[in-house]
Amino acid sequence: MLMIYLPLVIARWIHFASVFVLFGSSFFWFYQRAERSLAGPGGLPRAVRATDILLRIAAPVAAVSGVAWLACILINMARDFHSIIDPEDLRLFFFETPFGTVSIFRLALLAIGVVIAFMPEHGRWRFAALVPVSAILLITQAWFGHSVDGKGLYRGTMISVYAIHTIAAAAWAGGLPALLFALIEQCRSGPSEKARHSTLDICSRFSLMAMVAVTLVVASGIANAGFRVAGSFLKLFDSNYGDVLLKKIAIVAAMLALAYLNRFVLTPRLRAAPLKGMTQITWLRYSLAIDVVLGALVLGASAILGITMPPQ
Repeated sequence: MLMIYLPLVIARWIHFASVFVLFGSSFFWFYQRAERSLAGPGGLPRAVRATDILLRIAAPVAAVSGVAWLACILINMARDFHSIIDPEDLRLFFFETPFGTVSIFRLALLAIGVVIAFMPEHGRWRFAALVPVSAILLITQAWFGHSVDGKGLYRGTMISVYAIHTIAAAAWAGGLPALLFALIEQCRSGPSEKARHSTLDICSRFSLMAMVAVTLVVASGIANAGFRVAGSFLKLFDSNYGDVLLKKIAIVAAMLALAYLNRFVLTPRLRAAPLKGMTQITWLRYSLAIDVVLGALVLGASAILGITMPPQ
């Protein structure tokens, strides 16, 4: 039984969300056209600037929540709130536990992420630098969940599947804020053939990435669930773990439904709409805003799943 539960869930939730934003929003501009990423002529300077601001918020939030997450783990292990300031408990935690080395490594990466986010340079360089740092942060989260259960090849396979799952999910959900910023700027630029072409190009690039990401998310998600229940999926219907997982799946299904709406309904309508009636951009913005909220709920479910005992 955990000594503290709610603070641990909140710390994990905030950390997941901030690291998702660091990776997904950086990666979004990294695969967009160069002039957009650099906010040059014909680009999206306000959207790039808004992403920079978001990253400068997400990086320190990720660092603080990451430290809070480790503090909660230490408190639960030692059963003592004073353990977070006790030198001996800290020594044992960082140098005598299986995830101590990973914890030190993650703290260093979080510090590097904050430095990169606040460097005076902006645009493509910052995005390119944050992608690998945040990707490693996503992967190393596996050491603090169920993915490290087991030994040898089995354990390595679980960590690999987890890595694929989180990176693909972060590329998709974490890129939504940057996409929303881009569509807001396009909408404010007024109706024009150039704005429509640019919006369709942005959505097309994101859609292509998202289709690959969603495929990986679904496949790796099924594999993850299979690991947790030892291949017997019926166990999910009679456990707290299964209850949370099914809720998470339901929210993801809602996100997929919105993605279908955006890709196969709103985008074709935008392509065919007259310039004076391009309200589809506005509807795309609303849809993406809802997607961002749903993505946050999915991360909340993930935060709970990682500390919920799977069915045996």
